[in-house]
Amino acid sequence: MMRRTTTPTTIHTADGSSVTIRRRGIVYDLETKNALGQTISTVEMGQADLDRLYREMGDDANSDSHDRAYAAGYRDGREAA
Repeated sequence: MMRRTTTPTTIHTADGSSVTIRRRGIVYDLETKNALGQTISTVEMGQADLDRLYREMGDDANSDSHDRAYAAGYRDGREAA
Protein backbone atom coordinates (compact mmCIF):
# COMPACT_ATOMS: atom_id res chain seq x y z
CA MET A 1 0.00 0.00 0.00
CA MET A 2 1.20 3.51 -0.83
CA ARG A 3 2.23 5.36 2.30
CA ARG A 4 -0.18 8.14 3.15
CA THR A 5 1.96 11.25 3.08
CA THR A 6 1.94 14.66 1.46
CA THR A 7 5.59 14.33 0.47
CA PRO A 8 5.85 13.50 -3.25
CA THR A 9 7.39 10.16 -4.23
CA THR A 10 9.44 10.06 -7.44
CA ILE A 11 10.43 6.91 -9.32
CA HIS A 12 13.21 7.29 -11.92
CA THR A 13 13.55 5.12 -15.00
CA ALA A 14 16.64 3.94 -16.81
CA ASP A 15 16.14 6.42 -19.66
CA GLY A 16 16.01 9.42 -17.32
CA SER A 17 12.22 9.71 -17.27
CA SER A 18 10.33 9.90 -13.98
CA VAL A 19 6.94 9.39 -12.37
CA THR A 20 6.08 11.60 -9.41
CA ILE A 21 3.17 10.70 -7.15
CA ARG A 22 1.57 13.43 -5.04
CA ARG A 23 -1.33 13.11 -2.63
CA ARG A 24 -4.05 15.70 -3.16
CA GLY A 25 -6.85 15.25 -0.67
CA ILE A 26 -8.40 11.82 -1.24
CA VAL A 27 -6.82 11.31 -4.69
CA TYR A 28 -3.29 10.98 -6.04
CA ASP A 29 -1.76 12.84 -8.97
CA LEU A 30 0.78 10.94 -11.06
CA GLU A 31 2.97 13.08 -13.31
CA THR A 32 5.31 11.55 -15.86
CA LYS A 33 8.25 13.51 -17.23
CA ASN A 34 10.66 12.68 -20.02
CA ALA A 35 14.44 12.79 -19.62
CA LEU A 36 14.41 16.52 -20.45
CA GLY A 37 12.10 17.21 -17.50
CA GLN A 38 9.08 17.99 -19.67
CA THR A 39 5.71 16.78 -18.36
CA ILE A 40 4.32 14.27 -20.82
CA SER A 41 1.23 13.11 -18.91
CA THR A 42 -0.74 13.46 -15.72
CA VAL A 43 -3.15 10.96 -14.19
CA GLU A 44 -5.46 11.21 -11.19
CA MET A 45 -6.38 8.05 -9.27
CA GLY A 46 -7.84 6.95 -5.98
CA GLN A 47 -6.12 5.02 -3.19
CA ALA A 48 -7.41 1.60 -4.36
CA ASP A 49 -6.06 2.12 -7.89
CA LEU A 50 -2.72 3.37 -6.59
CA ASP A 51 -2.43 0.37 -4.26
CA ARG A 52 -3.11 -1.95 -7.21
CA LEU A 53 -0.46 -0.18 -9.31
CA TYR A 54 2.13 -0.69 -6.57
CA ARG A 55 1.17 -4.36 -6.19
CA GLU A 56 1.54 -4.87 -9.95
CA MET A 57 4.96 -3.20 -9.90
CA GLY A 58 6.15 -5.49 -7.09
CA ASP A 59 9.71 -4.99 -5.87
CA ASP A 60 10.49 -2.49 -8.62
CA ALA A 61 8.32 0.09 -6.83
CA ASN A 62 10.81 0.15 -3.98
CA SER A 63 14.01 0.41 -5.99
CA ASP A 64 15.62 2.92 -8.29
CA SER A 65 15.74 1.27 -11.71
CA HIS A 66 17.72 4.24 -13.05
CA ASP A 67 20.66 3.56 -10.73
CA ARG A 68 20.43 -0.20 -11.26
CA ALA A 69 20.46 0.21 -15.04
CA TYR A 70 23.52 2.46 -14.99
CA ALA A 71 25.31 0.09 -12.61
CA ALA A 72 24.58 -2.69 -15.13
CA GLY A 73 26.15 -0.67 -17.96
CA TYR A 74 23.22 1.27 -19.50
CA ARG A 75 24.34 4.49 -21.23
CA ASP A 76 22.13 7.24 -22.63
CA GLY A 77 24.78 9.69 -23.79
CA ARG A 78 23.99 12.17 -21.00
CA GLU A 79 26.52 10.99 -18.44
CA ALA A 80 29.40 13.32 -17.58
CA ALA A 81 32.31 13.24 -19.97
